[in-house]
Amino acid sequence: MKNRKLVILGVALAIAVLAVPVMARAQGMMGPGYGWGMHGQTQAAGPVNIDQAVNLVRQALASYGNPDLVPVEIMEFSNGFYVVVAEKSTKIGAFELIVERNGFVHPEPGPNMMWNTKYGHMGGGQGMMGGQGMMGGPAAPRSALPPAGPAAQQLTREQARQSVQTWLTQAFPGAKAEEGMPFYGYFTFDFKRDGKVLGMASVNAFTRGIWYHTWHGTFVQEKDLE
Repeated sequence: MKNRKLVILGVALAIAVLAVPVMARAQGMMGPGYGWGMHGQTQAAGPVNIDQAVNLVRQALASYGNPDLVPVEIMEFSNGFYVVVAEKSTKIGAFELIVERNGFVHPEPGPNMMWNTKYGHMGGGQGMMGGQGMMGGPAAPRSALPPAGPAAQQLTREQARQSVQTWLTQAFPGAKAEEGMPFYGYFTFDFKRDGKVLGMASVNAFTRGIWYHTWHGTFVQEKDLE
């Protein structure tokens, strides 16, 4: 009987442990103080459109309290909205956001958290996205990164684009990488084939590692916000 109780207890603990990451994923992998869902922002009553998504991002940035940060681009995909936030003072990308269909705004997973040397999980500066980062898609092994700032980056935007283009020849034959956006520690590129957006990939500015954004779905539309 004693052994049976120990087995039951062990099973219960295992279920509890397994439930933790599932619950965390359901909440956007965001704990207290991690993202913006806990700053008075409520989810929309129904699916949001692209203009509503922009307004939600602006509200989120206002609650963050840094007037230098502005949304400069939004792309709608079948799975939600992708938003680039840049620094007005430098024109460098600060970070990337996702707006879910229900209006929930949170940091994009992947390079945005793990390669961002100023605003991401690996950054020692403002740490806007501090906490456990979400992982997704193929990526180069993480390693210690040099201090944040464009002067410290080892790759130019064109060198990074060439790295993505080399990867595309095998991953998406016939696709071409667009101009791309520089962020602290990495670059992000849209890529097209026959004039249509197929997807998005990032390049580590120090290792040339490629990270394909697997979570967006099918492209719908995009808007420049500046």
